[in-house]
Amino acid sequence: MKLFAKTCLLVLALTGLRLIPANAQQYIAGVNVNGKYGFIDSKGKWIIQPTFDNVQNFSEGMASAKHGDTWGYILLSGDWSIQPAFKRAEDFSGGLARVIDAKSGGWIYIDKSGKQAFDKVFANCMNFSEGRAAARTGSKWGYIDNTGNFVIPDKYEHAETFSDGMGRVATDKVYGFLNPSGEWALRTDLENIRDMKDGVAPAKGKDGWGFIDKKGKVIVPTVNDHAKNFSEGLGAAKFKGKWGFYDTEGRLAVPFNFDNCLGFSDGLAAVCVGKLWGYVDKTGKMVINPKFDDALDFSGGLAPVMIGKKWGYIDRSGEMVIPAQFDDALVFVKE
Repeated sequence: MKLFAKTCLLVLALTGLRLIPANAQQYIAGVNVNGKYGFIDSKGKWIIQPTFDNVQNFSEGMASAKHGDTWGYILLSGDWSIQPAFKRAEDFSGGLARVIDAKSGGWIYIDKSGKQAFDKVFANCMNFSEGRAAARTGSKWGYIDNTGNFVIPDKYEHAETFSDGMGRVATDKVYGFLNPSGEWALRTDLENIRDMKDGVAPAKGKDGWGFIDKKGKVIVPTVNDHAKNFSEGLGAAKFKGKWGFYDTEGRLAVPFNFDNCLGFSDGLAAVCVGKLWGYVDKTGKMVINPKFDDALDFSGGLAPVMIGKKWGYIDRSGEMVIPAQFDDALVFVKE
């Protein structure tokens, strides 16, 4: 064993290779300085200099970036992997990305080489999730697979991305969810619904918003002003002008104390009190006092916050670890 290890080290030394730990990923985020976007690491160090007119965060090893009026995709090196040629470009998901073709003006899907994945142009479409993507060629929506074929017919007035094994659709004023085969998983008599997350979906009845489970059981009465999708086991609802959070059993986990809020991420949720933002934990305890002009989700232990007109990043203690110096800032993602 010792001889084998020494031999491996010798080979690595001679070839100039190095062992990369399996978890050798890093958190990176897109930021804007003086009108140009680049990417920083979690220490605030530039890893891609700010030379782009707009960016989205990395996904599956690539980030969409704008140069002039067109979008393409860059690698972590900052080099173009797919040259800018699209009117719009969205994240890669399942090895495919949806873009607006400059010639036709329609939506197409491309693979990671930049080639059109299949010979179809859509009037509108969404990212792939759970092997399906909502799409329409005319006025009606259906779901395609990764070959571009409609595996769920395009006959719905609206369709949304699959989550929790269910795709949200609307047809003839009926709102419900389909399973991956296109059969009804749940039909409702509600006036509106949102995505199924953590086994729960926001639902609108005649008197307001509540939440239902996968079987259609109302676990929170539809009496709230509004409701948002669940994340990390909690869903936000607005009641009499204030926001709080319900758990998946329909219990009020965080009281209605806030003027606005985001969902939970990394165990914390950004909340607004008056005009200032802070963060609460899942018990509703204010762990970072409201003192920011704006705030986004935590990811990788850091969250973008705005002070005045500049964005920086705080850690979970609320300490500003990357000074507020950016004109725009995205949440960190792991790549």
